[in-house]
Order: sequence, then C-alpha cells, then structure tokens
Amino acid sequence: MYVKSMMVGAAAIAVLSLGGCVTQGTYNNMLQQQQAIESALRSEISADQVKIEQLENGIRVSMSNDLLFASGSAELHKDGRVALDKVAPQLVTMAAQGDQVDVVGNTDNEPIGPALEGLYRTNWDLAAARASIVVRHLQSKGVAPAQMEAISNGEYHPVASNDTPAGRAQNRRTDLLLRPTN
Repeated sequence: MYVKSMMVGAAAIAVLSLGGCVTQGTYNNMLQQQQAIESALRSEISADQVKIEQLENGIRVSMSNDLLFASGSAELHKDGRVALDKVAPQLVTMAAQGDQVDVVGNTDNEPIGPALEGLYRTNWDLAAARASIVVRHLQSKGVAPAQMEAISNGEYHPVASNDTPAGRAQNRRTDLLLRPTN
C-alpha cells in the first residue's frame, strides 16, 4: 500500500508538472515533502489510520479519529500526539518556506452524544475544537502559527456513506491540507 501510494503520488505530481500547473521546483519540493511524510507515518499508513493523497494544489494527510482522539472526545490521544510529532519536523520546514498548513476537522452525521452535549452543541463545534487542538499541538512543536488555520467541516464533507458504522468511522477524521503558496 505504501509503494502504491508513493507511485500514485509521484504520477499525480508528474501530471501536474507536465500540464504546466506547477514549476519544476514546486514539483520537486512537493514530491520530497510527500515522501518525507509517508516515510514518517509508514506504520500509521500500514494500519489504515492515515491516508495521503496528492491534490492539484498540495497534499492531503487524512488522520483517522481513532488515531487522534479518544472516542467521543476532543482530547488528543497519546497515539495521535505521537503521529503528529512524527510529521511536525516536516511541517515546520514547510511553514518556514511559506507553505500553508490547514487543519480541517470532520465528523460523521451522528448527533452529539449526551457526554459532549454541554461542551459542543453541534458537529461543527466538535470538529472545530478538534482542529484547534491539533493546530495548538503543532504550534507547540514549532510549526509557525501564521501559516496554519483551524477549519471545521463538521459533518458536511463526508468521504464515505454515513449509513454504516465503517462509513461513519471514515468520516470522523482530521485532514492536514499542505499547500505551497508560491
């Protein structure tokens, strides 16, 4: 799976480069960044806790809710801190180069449970809290705060059907959108 992800990412970057969408320097930089992130998160990728996707305008690193947060919580799980710490050095470098790091919280469409109802009225609120917590953690690891944004998608950008437990699990995630600004 790791090799497949690398080949797909490299092919996507090659298409972008050949299509004139990015400069050769940006192409090379994006490829190096993606490879470094994939290398750092190899075990999480193998465990299907992280997915990395090359986008037209950057890289998406999707981290599962189960990796980052305890169930029904906005508190970072120990394994989540470890995974974020693995990519923090790369994000520090990217932010120092002027790249944008958007942290996007996503939820499923299940209503907020009674345990969290007092803290978060809606999935918008929960997703925003989770994105903010990830941003603060990355900032504590040296990622420039001026290059980061915490964004809430709530339940409104699912990647799978919310009709099944497996689909809902896929929708509960935090995405790191890494975008070059040059």
